[in-house]
Amino acid sequence: MDELYLQILSEPVGGFAAVPLDTLITLFTLKYCRQSENYLIFVLKPGHKPSFNVKIRGFTFELIKEKDIADIVRTCQLPIMLVGDGTTCVAGLCAVLRRVVKSAVMQISGHRCRSLLGFRQGCLMACAEFSVWTRFCEVDIINTVRNFMCKDFLPNSVTLPEDVARFEIHMGQPLRIHNVHKRNQDYINSKGVTCLKSKNMTQNMTEGKHIEGGQNLEIELEHCFAEGPVMTLADIIIFPCMHIILQIVRNVYLQSYIPLTMQWYERVKVQDGVEEAIGIIRDIPNKIVDDLYVKYILPDVPKQSLYKSDPKRYKPRNRIFTRQEDVESSLKVVGELGIIVEWQQYPFGCELEFDWGAIPYDAHPEGGQLPAFRMERKGQQLENLVKAVLKVAKPGHTIVDFCSGSGHLGIILAYLLPRCRIILLENKEESLARACHRVVKLKLTNVTFCQCNLDYFCGEFDVGVSLHACGVATDLVIQRCISQNAVFICCPCCYGSVQNNHILTYPRSKVFRDSALSLHEYLVLGHSADQTHDEHNAKTDQGKTCMGIIDTDRCLQAKEAGYAVTLAKLIPETCTPKNNLLVGIPQNWQ
Repeated sequence: MDELYLQILSEPVGGFAAVPLDTLITLFTLKYCRQSENYLIFVLKPGHKPSFNVKIRGFTFELIKEKDIADIVRTCQLPIMLVGDGTTCVAGLCAVLRRVVKSAVMQISGHRCRSLLGFRQGCLMACAEFSVWTRFCEVDIINTVRNFMCKDFLPNSVTLPEDVARFEIHMGQPLRIHNVHKRNQDYINSKGVTCLKSKNMTQNMTEGKHIEGGQNLEIELEHCFAEGPVMTLADIIIFPCMHIILQIVRNVYLQSYIPLTMQWYERVKVQDGVEEAIGIIRDIPNKIVDDLYVKYILPDVPKQSLYKSDPKRYKPRNRIFTRQEDVESSLKVVGELGIIVEWQQYPFGCELEFDWGAIPYDAHPEGGQLPAFRMERKGQQLENLVKAVLKVAKPGHTIVDFCSGSGHLGIILAYLLPRCRIILLENKEESLARACHRVVKLKLTNVTFCQCNLDYFCGEFDVGVSLHACGVATDLVIQRCISQNAVFICCPCCYGSVQNNHILTYPRSKVFRDSALSLHEYLVLGHSADQTHDEHNAKTDQGKTCMGIIDTDRCLQAKEAGYAVTLAKLIPETCTPKNNLLVGIPQNWQ
């Protein structure tokens, strides 16, 4: 049975307790899903603000103190789902709630939650660092509610939160769903609508509009719910957040300011099970000082769907970023700064011996179901990183394979270092399941699994490794290692996808930030760094130069934190176009 760990701020009294917002949303979801198969454990951890009073009568739970939670649960931020045999934990609000929904659907055929995960069960699967929509549901709207709740009072002139305005705009945008045409046809069939030919015909409908399109009638489905015509997990997360905001600002007056949001709110509210679930939330105060006269102000926000990319995000397909003169200009700025890329002749640890013949089949890339044409080069990549880890690892060390995928690197390390603890961290459930299957076949007892994004991992460790962690992920790994005073061993990838986000900004080093190099010029270099094709391509040498510059920024960041850093090429360089290896050793490393 899965164990669900939720933070609670005070011991329950009379069937009620103070909880943080993440716990409130999770309990709301459990109530909606009528989910009772998870073993609910409240972790008493006072001091979190703001707190929300919720009704926990009706939930079966165990109350424990923070010091009593299992070691694997300590590695990530709450809420956490401890899965199956206790070697895998799922962390992060969206990931945990996806697990709750899947569990509910598995128990009861035809469960009302079966559509919550959306098309191909992809709702909120992408991580917040790369998906604007996931970030809105998991980070932005959560922070908005927290900040709003922390206000002692609101004046008569109330500026509504920016994220409320963003959601209002989002609800007015055309749908952006994968199977929109199939949904159109299904809707037409369900209503018995026949092909019509009259021109300029429009007819408002509950879920869509008639639009004349040549010989056939099309339906433009409307935003009934957050992601389209069907309620999804996104609605389940956003609804209690909006409910709290509307209680704080007296929603009775808001219809003319945010009509689409209010229509959505009322529509979700009457769905089967929602009113019962929202009933767990108690005592949300009206914070307007004098509610006899209230004026609302709706902030101006970009008129775009929340599915679309952040307008501040670097867009590689935008031609302004791909002009050769821009790349040359950025390289000139770097040259004038006198920044030199310091290459080591050989990668860290290359002198160590490594025998693939000693690696069992299920720990070998071949046992990981890797295609034959990729196997040789993948093996070469892994060998470089394994050697680097073997050079620094000692018995008792905890080693984290960040963005581990199917566990190719971490499983080899677990086999070769049986006295070390290996943590495979990956946000894709399917990839981690494949890794777990291989670990079971190998009977490895020193491996645990964390299905979560990098920013939810808070465990202690000694060595952090990543092979081709995409763009921002490499910088999150390095940042996490520096904060832990741990060794980092990274082979970066996807330089063109680096972007400012809610966790970190670019450039990474003080040297680069204080220089004349602008963010635009930095991102141009990142995009050019991805233009490393074959050796005969004219852009390849330029791309390698730009790779070196971006990685030099990363090295300088670590040096500023007191690290000794090496930057070198993998051996052989042809094993991958993204062949830089960064190794950072903290001061007084033992």
